Amino acid sequence: MHDINRFYQGVKLSDMERDLLEYISKNTSEALKIGVRGVAQKAYSSPASVIRLSQKLGFAGFREMLYAFQSISDSHTAYMPAKIHKKMHFVNAVEDLELFFRILNQKGFVCLHGQGYSMLLAEYLEKKLLSSACTAIRQDYLEADTIIRNFGRRLDAMILISRSGNTPFVTYTAQHCRKAGIPMIAFTGNPLNELKGCCDQVFLIKDSHPFDIENTQSNYFFGYCILAFEEIFDIYNNRF
Repeated sequence: MHDINRFYQGVKLSDMERDLLEYISKNTSEALKIGVRGVAQKAYSSPASVIRLSQKLGFAGFREMLYAFQSISDSHTAYMPAKIHKKMHFVNAVEDLELFFRILNQKGFVCLHGQGYSMLLAEYLEKKLLSSACTAIRQDYLEADTIIRNFGRRLDAMILISRSGNTPFVTYTAQHCRKAGIPMIAFTGNPLNELKGCCDQVFLIKDSHPFDIENTQSNYFFGYCILAFEEIFDIYNNRF
């Protein structure tokens, strides 16, 4: 029944309610078209039973339940539209995510680097990793050699987030991590920067204004980065 079990864990359902739920989960698009009465007729039930089921599962009503089911059963909502992928320049081939997935599998220990606006992205990804039971710290203003001296032997990866990928601090960190043999993952908007040659995985995110050093113009790089983070976790959680 797809992944629909998540909606009724801990809820005691009758056999009739389970049959009704199975029909709805497998025929969500049709159920939206035919409405409560149509679903009741198709599932040999009653409109009142359909409404009670939606409320029993914690939804405000029948349509809210269907929209929730549709969001997990419609293959087109599992990943981002191709149009957005093209803008992001983010390739979601699973083999490209091997290092990231290994960290998640092992509940690994990572350090995140980001300066300026990218510091906000590092903080966001840090919280995502912590919620996945990984250990995550941010480099902030600590020198790379301090991080390596204190945590180098335990670090599974250094994650570098830099729009240009060429700032002295990020390149200094990358060079020292490489010498220490620490795996590196980079999210950057510049295909020609130094990170691409020394990191184990590089995710190239679309930079709308690569020459706007002060970031005064509207730039979707930062939003696309967060979308990339979310999709990596989505691919990981739905890989089987």
